[in-house]
Amino acid sequence: MTTSSKPPIVITTDFGLKDEYAGVLKGVILSIDADATIIDLTHLIPPHDIRAAARIIGRNHRWFPERSIHLCIVDPGVGSSRRILAIDAAGQFFVGPDNGVFTPIITAPACAAIHQLTNVRWFLDTVSRTFHGRDIMAPAAARLSLGEPLAAAGPRVEIDSCMLLDDPQPVVTAAGIAGVVDSIDRFGNCATTISEAVLRTHATGQRCVVVIKDRIVPMSEQSYAGLTDDTPAALVNSSGYLEISVKNGSAADLLGAAIGTQVRVRI
Repeated sequence: MTTSSKPPIVITTDFGLKDEYAGVLKGVILSIDADATIIDLTHLIPPHDIRAAARIIGRNHRWFPERSIHLCIVDPGVGSSRRILAIDAAGQFFVGPDNGVFTPIITAPACAAIHQLTNVRWFLDTVSRTFHGRDIMAPAAARLSLGEPLAAAGPRVEIDSCMLLDDPQPVVTAAGIAGVVDSIDRFGNCATTISEAVLRTHATGQRCVVVIKDRIVPMSEQSYAGLTDDTPAALVNSSGYLEISVKNGSAADLLGAAIGTQVRVRI
């Protein structure tokens, strides 16, 4: 990987670290733009988990420099008629399949333009049926890194023609807020769909507890270090969402929680 002053190409995939696929993407990019700066956001998206990829892209793209190029390849429909998109949104570029992975990007007010990637000049000379990430998407990211205009990718498309995931929102009632666990990190922290903004709007100044798996978990304004060992607590994480954590332990293991487990903030 080389470094330069140009914005980075940020790669997110479900390829894992065992196989050569992630490394090959970088080889293709550098063969087109030898001065490209490449950052791995993650290659450990669960296989084919479009929703997890959408969440990670949606919550983390803002931490990268203006005009960064986000290459997201979670593409179970590779080889089908699904389109490949190149997007200008939030002052950055996004390249990947039209399968819902860019839902939080496309639906945000800052989405400026969406193009279908059809310009074969941006592809490798030979395009396989099973690795469009290598043969189409990585070369397109490199072309953008070289400064080629987004409009050259192909025809512009409208937002309402793009594949969008449903966006499960927390349910707010007089008794509290109901959501679900939507991600569990390697430390066993259980992040939920309940945002800090929702908490601030509906629970500020209220005495609240969190209920998960029939276990009452206290709300905390501490950092992880300020929690009590082996005791679950609920706090707002660095992405701005309610999270259930255990200091020096796994909340998921202790509580038996999984993706989709219901969580309630009880007032």
